[in-house]
Amino acid sequence: MSETLSDITVKLNVDQPSTPVNMGVLAIFTKGETPDVKSYYTLGDVQEDFAQNTDLLAVAQGYFAQKYHGEKLVVITYSESIAAATAAYYSEGWEFATVVGEDAQTDVVTLANYLDGQSERFAVVGVPATTEFVTTKLDSFVDRFEGVKRVIVFASGKTEAKALFGAGALIGALGNEQVGSITWKFRQIGGVETTDLSVTNIKKLHTNKIFTYVEKSGIQQTSEGFTLSGEFIDSLHGDDWIKATIETELQKLLSTSRKITFDAVGIAQIDATVTTVLNQATANGIILINEETGSGKFQVRTVSRANTPQADIAQRKYNGLSFSYTRSGAIHSVTVNGQINL
Repeated sequence: MSETLSDITVKLNVDQPSTPVNMGVLAIFTKGETPDVKSYYTLGDVQEDFAQNTDLLAVAQGYFAQKYHGEKLVVITYSESIAAATAAYYSEGWEFATVVGEDAQTDVVTLANYLDGQSERFAVVGVPATTEFVTTKLDSFVDRFEGVKRVIVFASGKTEAKALFGAGALIGALGNEQVGSITWKFRQIGGVETTDLSVTNIKKLHTNKIFTYVEKSGIQQTSEGFTLSGEFIDSLHGDDWIKATIETELQKLLSTSRKITFDAVGIAQIDATVTTVLNQATANGIILINEETGSGKFQVRTVSRANTPQADIAQRKYNGLSFSYTRSGAIHSVTVNGQINL
């Protein structure tokens, strides 16, 4: 089993009054005889290894067709349990994951539940943008993911192959953008055709928190940018970036310092490291800017050595830092009130 060797644990709790990873890398899970993982940097390399796996190639083609796709594509082969494979290859540097093959419909639910348990990363599913899917398959499809938070479902194309291409293309086009700088609505994706679904059927997809590819004002674009739970992708992606970056920067602090003393000086170093990350998150558009101060709307709190349990001091464990922040959000629709004077 592959594990990340780290001295840092970041627990991120999200207060909702309502409802070292490369942040744009996609993993494709496919069933095979021998469990394995391999990273690919070109479509040609994928084609050499998986010439007969048409579903996997469709996703890879969509991903690599995008100009600014992630630095690599990870292919994970599992023989039996996809949950075991996810755990074994969790540290392979991917943020998004999809499943292909004859067991994909069942196994992607298992994958999604596993990622939900980790409170990070995303399962991605491509479905055809057809009237048949909306009218006869939509309800049962959504029911399979009941209660799961981190699932992105993108409806595109009229065939399974084009839907898989669309799923790969979505992540290739948007996943590797600077986290916090974009919303996933209104975005352009190379090689994906706009849907000819009726407005009624598109609205039904949206009601079920599935989005598609449309044309508005002559511009092709994603119709929404949420997960099946209704959470917006950019918000959750921002949470993941903050968590991963704090873990990375604190580990660097510990690993490159001669010694972090268990006193006000050492605690201040930890505080400063987290504050720097949250300031960067503010600059990137993840955290809301406080209108009064012009700074990010976040707080970092620390516990002094005097108020730290002696057992923690003896074991050299500092558990006294916590932080909170307000997401910046985004505008997805505008209503303008006008007046005509006669």
